[in-house]
Amino acid sequence: MILRPEVIAGTMKVSLRKYKPEQDFLRIRDFLVDTYQIIGKRQNWSLERWNYARYFVAPMHGSYRQEEPNLEDSLKAIRLWEDTIGVWENDEKEIVGVVSSESAQYPELGEAFFQLHPQYTHLLAEMFDYAEATFIDRKTLRTHIYEHDEPFKTLAQARGYQIDAEHPEYDSVFVIKDIPEPKLPEGYAVQSMADENNIELRREVVGRAFDHIEPSEWPSVFTYEELQKAPDYRKELDLYIVGPDGKYISCCIIWYDGKNKMGILEPVGTHPDYRLRGFGRAVVMEGVRRVASLGAEKVWVGSGQKFYEAIGFRKECASHTWTKKF
Repeated sequence: MILRPEVIAGTMKVSLRKYKPEQDFLRIRDFLVDTYQIIGKRQNWSLERWNYARYFVAPMHGSYRQEEPNLEDSLKAIRLWEDTIGVWENDEKEIVGVVSSESAQYPELGEAFFQLHPQYTHLLAEMFDYAEATFIDRKTLRTHIYEHDEPFKTLAQARGYQIDAEHPEYDSVFVIKDIPEPKLPEGYAVQSMADENNIELRREVVGRAFDHIEPSEWPSVFTYEELQKAPDYRKELDLYIVGPDGKYISCCIIWYDGKNKMGILEPVGTHPDYRLRGFGRAVVMEGVRRVASLGAEKVWVGSGQKFYEAIGFRKECASHTWTKKF
């Protein structure tokens, strides 16, 4: 999406409307890809988070902690997520702004995410109004703002939001040059869901990787089937390490944005019984190798953990949570 000069000048009428899933999902995905090109840094979501919110987070929260996951609850969660999204569109039908939650289910209530074309910062006040009318929970609203996004920070402060300056969040980047060969003990191998699409084992390893012991807290089979329907999901980029006993012990999904020549990791994790043994490094580096073969020049991850620094990532962008009590 390349906006014409009269659009960039802000002379076109912009209107707010509700999100329409069938016509808007891919258009918003393209908007996120294109605004990254314009901004040249992380500021809006990238395509993996947009895919992940709809096709994983929403259905997962719909059945979270249910011993027997209820399909209808997951479908309701998806519809609720979709029903709360606001879209700003100019009179040429070009999307210039979006406000959503990451999931409209607990625990994401009280949180709003803003995606905005950089030439439309005059919409921020209206976007705040929408977020405050839609997402406040227990008289609280949170949002997340990158340190370099001055218009967003200025308006948030003017509207009474308080920054959590003590707990910054980071995005880290790996510039692809030399990719270390994965080194695994005998009997262990990196595979993908294209090799063996065992959803039961895959949902278990991602649950245990995030320290959830109870199966009711793992993504349901329906959730993982939904994830595999995401437009930008690729089974050959959904990786895991399998051990001699056939169990999955470490995993990652790497998403590929071909237009921006970048991969994005979401999520990454290792079963707690197998940490600090190089398995996380091995599965991530295999993901980097695979997107490099597709043309990627760098890989992003939404984390500043020391693990990523140790394997060659560097912190690139910092953001903070801003909160207002109403």
